[in-house]
Amino acid sequence: MRILFLILSLLFASLSATSAYAQNDESPKVKIRLLPEHANVQPGEELWIGIDQSIAQGWHTYWKNPGDSGTPLNISWTNLDIEAGPLHWPSPHKIPYERLMNYGYENKLVVLQKLKLPENLPTHLPVTLTANIEILVCKETCIPEYGTYNLTLNEPDTRSEDNSAFINKARQNLPQNAGWTASFNQVDQDLVLKLNPPAELLKTINLASIELFPEDWGLISNPVKTQAFIQDGALIIKQTRGERPLKEIKQTSGILAFETNDGVHAAYHFTATKNAAKTIQQETSKTAQSGSLNFITAALFALLGGLILNLMPCVFPVLSIKALSLIKISEKHPDLARLHGLSYTAGVILSFLLIAGVLITLQAGGAQIGWGFQLQNPWIVGTLGYLLFIIGLNLIGFFEFANPFANTGGKLTQNDGLAGSFFTGILATLVATPCTAPFMAGAIGYAFIQPPIVSLVIFTMLGLGLALPYLALSFVPALQKIMPKPGAWMVIFKQALSFPMFIAALWLLWVLAQQTDAYGITAALLGAISIAFGLWLLRHCPKNKTTLSALRIMAGLSFLGALALLPICARPCAQPMGGGLTQTLISLPYSQETLQSALDSDDPVFTEMTAAWCITCKVNHAVAINIDSTKTLFSKHNIRYIVGDWTNEDPEITKYLRKHGRSGVPLYVYYGPRDPETGRRPDAKILPQVLTPAIVKNFIENNT
Repeated sequence: MRILFLILSLLFASLSATSAYAQNDESPKVKIRLLPEHANVQPGEELWIGIDQSIAQGWHTYWKNPGDSGTPLNISWTNLDIEAGPLHWPSPHKIPYERLMNYGYENKLVVLQKLKLPENLPTHLPVTLTANIEILVCKETCIPEYGTYNLTLNEPDTRSEDNSAFINKARQNLPQNAGWTASFNQVDQDLVLKLNPPAELLKTINLASIELFPEDWGLISNPVKTQAFIQDGALIIKQTRGERPLKEIKQTSGILAFETNDGVHAAYHFTATKNAAKTIQQETSKTAQSGSLNFITAALFALLGGLILNLMPCVFPVLSIKALSLIKISEKHPDLARLHGLSYTAGVILSFLLIAGVLITLQAGGAQIGWGFQLQNPWIVGTLGYLLFIIGLNLIGFFEFANPFANTGGKLTQNDGLAGSFFTGILATLVATPCTAPFMAGAIGYAFIQPPIVSLVIFTMLGLGLALPYLALSFVPALQKIMPKPGAWMVIFKQALSFPMFIAALWLLWVLAQQTDAYGITAALLGAISIAFGLWLLRHCPKNKTTLSALRIMAGLSFLGALALLPICARPCAQPMGGGLTQTLISLPYSQETLQSALDSDDPVFTEMTAAWCITCKVNHAVAINIDSTKTLFSKHNIRYIVGDWTNEDPEITKYLRKHGRSGVPLYVYYGPRDPETGRRPDAKILPQVLTPAIVKNFIENNT
């Protein structure tokens, strides 16, 4: 469009050449004066020239990058032996016109240029310099104007003209040379620019006032508002990309204009080099997260998310078991009940801190992992499945855990019970980690971009939320009174709770099926049978010491056999989840190339980041995505559907999660279709973590 506009402008200029030439500096729209810094010069001297423009009211001219339309001022000196330097422009301002955004000037403007005079310049005779100037001036219509201007130096009969004060003032209005280190790259549809101004200056910048003026045309979408964030002592600028391919640009310059907190306008000229996409992408994800939450909000979200985790199918049976034991204890020993509550809470919080510490350490070492990372390891999935299976067998009465301290006094018995509460807290944490409850995602995403101490505080709040119901039950007598009285029903209820544990173990077996092959599943089932056989042997141990020892050895070997089968469980799966036919929805497996290819089209794009071990993911997919109404909706809008399977560790998916401020699944992102007039695609939008058919339908209809 700029090329067409330029052709039309030049054509108009050629048709009106005579009248424009006659107007010279008496142009009705722009009056131009050439002002030398001083009029008496020497051969070989460098002379600054001011191109002073007075623009008619309501009209405007253009900066070196005019924006979406227009052409900048052009000056050419006819004296062949003059070396003319580049034009030095003051900071422009934005001039909107309908859907376009231009960069230019109104009212008054001075552009500077340095001339290198020839060595053979005569000093005893007047010297005339001639410049041809072309300029486009616009209002509702555009008029190309041009003229020829003469500048006479070394005139003996006139007083020497000194414009040094005028030139110095114009020089002060130029953007300051920043001298900062700066880098840029493209992240999805955005240009991300990282600048490193001095800390003293950074503190004074009003981020909301920042405007970016790139010197390269087509680098950004000019009408889009500039976003600015401060992260790790750097200034991050983010703006939607323009239509020019970034591969053409290895280095770019521009002007960063802003208001200080005191209301003073400032402008800096910078030069940035293209950087590794990984570095820029990390900064982008950090800015997105840090801009949306603060510490208090993140801590509150973590507490609420932990509370909601208690309702998850894997956690609720564990909490119920502890509540049953608390009924008996609280009636006779209320102080002991409180100790159990504190012990359970300590187990939950310490295990959360341990998982968080490992995560933070691994991420600091460059590992691309996130929340629930431990369940990406088949060894851990298999071990946790064994543990839930053993607990289920215990609840149903297949065997009882013997208490070795039963006859050694109340104190030891009490300590054993507290240890049980502590390890129950650890178990609750382990079975809760596959889940990402509402409010959790933002809190965890915030935690992972903060200093370690802040991250650990957020995870402490998450653990406190998980432990809070049991802790409140142990400390508040009123809550204990509404609990049912102990009785025979507790035995039946305890046995009933075994079935959710068996279902949870079966679910982990299904997770394992996504990570391994048929041999791995067979090994896991053999391991479970081996564990049951070992427990059965211990249950029927006779009093004869010789036989007892032999059976215990056999039981121990059975348990070791189950552990020995775990390496077979870790065999890699031949075909990962995602891609092909997801029951009723045709999907593509996620990769950066697949997503970029989809975004290069005009169609809307829907991405689903999921994992086999994520209960929330599976429920959302079953009730809100993999249904007829959503299938019809996707078909109606021609939506491209991409599924990222995070069941096993996948650094590409981890990067995608972190870019959108998440550290775990589920994540649902919708990219609306391109605007047919501008060709622009709207910003990506994130759906809620808990989906219903209505939420999906309304979200897509409102953003398509």
